[in-house]
Amino acid sequence: MSAPFRRLAPLALALLLLLPGARAEPDACAMPLAFEQKDGNAPGGRTPVHADGQALLFIERLNVNTDGTRRSYRVDDFWGEREALNNLCNAMSDACAGLDAEGLRQRRLLTEQAAAAGWPADRLRATRLAPSILPFRDGKPCPAVEGYLVSATALQRPGVADVCDPARYADALQVPALVLPKGPGAGKPSGFAARGAGIGDLVMALRLDRMEPVGAVVGDSGPSGELGEGSVALNGRLLGKTAEPVNYRELRGKPPFTGKGWTVPPTLVLVFPGSRDRAQPYLEPERIEAAARARFEAWGGLARAQACAQSLKR
Repeated sequence: MSAPFRRLAPLALALLLLLPGARAEPDACAMPLAFEQKDGNAPGGRTPVHADGQALLFIERLNVNTDGTRRSYRVDDFWGEREALNNLCNAMSDACAGLDAEGLRQRRLLTEQAAAAGWPADRLRATRLAPSILPFRDGKPCPAVEGYLVSATALQRPGVADVCDPARYADALQVPALVLPKGPGAGKPSGFAARGAGIGDLVMALRLDRMEPVGAVVGDSGPSGELGEGSVALNGRLLGKTAEPVNYRELRGKPPFTGKGWTVPPTLVLVFPGSRDRAQPYLEPERIEAAARARFEAWGGLARAQACAQSLKR
């Protein structure tokens, strides 16, 4: 290149950048990667989590969580084939993992026999029912209420002291709630907890194919290696459902409910660390929606969420 052309090149580049549509726009999302969450539900086993000074953001499908509702688990409807909203294996410390058909049958029979005998200690241990999911009193699962075992959530009403009172917990049928993963081990916080996010914090969720904001609250903690689980109420709102599910088979979209499951397609989820109300936790849907909406608008609202959906979707 001749000297005159070398001198003109910087000037030409400057003029080009001034042309309409040629100027480089700043990142309208502005949510750099904060960490990668181990996630058995995600392609590749990990989900990127992005952050700024106000929120944590990830995009994932939302499976459904039933804990806290009065219809979650029944011993006499172990698999949730009639009216229970969950499979009782999901209330066990091992989730019945690795059991073949006969092993699953034996676990069901063992649980039925333990319940009929009043939960003697040796039989109860063999069932592997988890007191973190089904609260215990006097070393046994709480007495059934209208045939259903009481199930717990980490988000609780401060004024209800009885661990066996279902009113103590966030009802998955009523409270739009998100489950966040626990830390990977004792004394090791999750990436969310390390950045200040925890039980009771506000959430905003938007399906990528609709981008309609739905407010929620962090209502529970789940396995350290999974991300992407919403309460029945949250998933129902995101899916536009207006009636309660019939049973666990419907929630999972199994026959005769094929195509009618409650798993939500890829969804942009914002968690607002430190937004919890310790004195009066967010448990009423209307209060949750109003408070989450205020945080969402302060963060940048729908325009910024749409920009993040475009730049971060996988």
